[in-house]
Amino acid sequence: MGPIRNDGAVAGNDVESAIQELYGAAREEFIALRKEFARAAREAGNAGAAAEIDKLAKPTTAAWIANQLARTDPDEVHELAELGDALRQAHDELNGAEIKALSQRRTELIGELVRQAEDRNEALSESVIRELEAIFTRAVVDADAGAAFVSGRLTSAKGFAPGAGWPSLPPGELPTPKPASHTPKAPARSDTEARREQARAALDEARAAVKEAEADRADDERSLADAEAAAEEAAAEVKRLTEELDAAEAREKRARGLVALARRSVKEAERRASAAWRQVQLAEQKLANLD
Repeated sequence: MGPIRNDGAVAGNDVESAIQELYGAAREEFIALRKEFARAAREAGNAGAAAEIDKLAKPTTAAWIANQLARTDPDEVHELAELGDALRQAHDELNGAEIKALSQRRTELIGELVRQAEDRNEALSESVIRELEAIFTRAVVDADAGAAFVSGRLTSAKGFAPGAGWPSLPPGELPTPKPASHTPKAPARSDTEARREQARAALDEARAAVKEAEADRADDERSLADAEAAAEEAAAEVKRLTEELDAAEAREKRARGLVALARRSVKEAERRASAAWRQVQLAEQKLANLD
């Protein structure tokens, strides 16, 4: 799965493009990019913005694939989201023919998007495919989810990133990281101060590693929950279809029993008719003999 980037650099001064950069980049780059944006905000004195950036969730594999489809196949993605609006209107108007046609198109379009995802990403697991189907389905039934899908900022089958900049940041601006060459030289420090600073840096790095591990665990837990929900829905559908099949088989068995009974009745009627016909022939023969 390759990254989709504009020029290979972190977005500069526009918050919206920063979010787009995070959710358009390779999934394995997300944590590093998020740290870079948060650090830049902290260096500019925007602690609130940095905190909001740190909260941005890393997308699950399925959400990442869906975000890339929103960028590479916007026509199909827009059509799927608009299909939801059309279906809601058709339901409001009780337009059965339109609901049937739109539902058929929804099934076709979801199938097309899943095939595109499989073509562009090697060896997708069954759970990823189920989560993709859940994402595409939710984009139809939930207008907000559809808008998030179109904007390419999904985090999971049930979550998505904010749609605009962060309030604590000055309007429309996200500070870029300062080049190392512009950093003023620090005054001479004692060995104790240097060791203390190194210890603080190690502590910060350890805390960051813990935060990243916890974020990854949370992402995996969301993926597991979504996959389990999809499995439960599929199991319920299998149960429903099984019950319908059992009922149909029972109806077939009863129908075959009625067919067998009807055949016996027909044969019995044919036997009685033959016997009656022989009686007619005998009566005609006796009558002829009397003449």
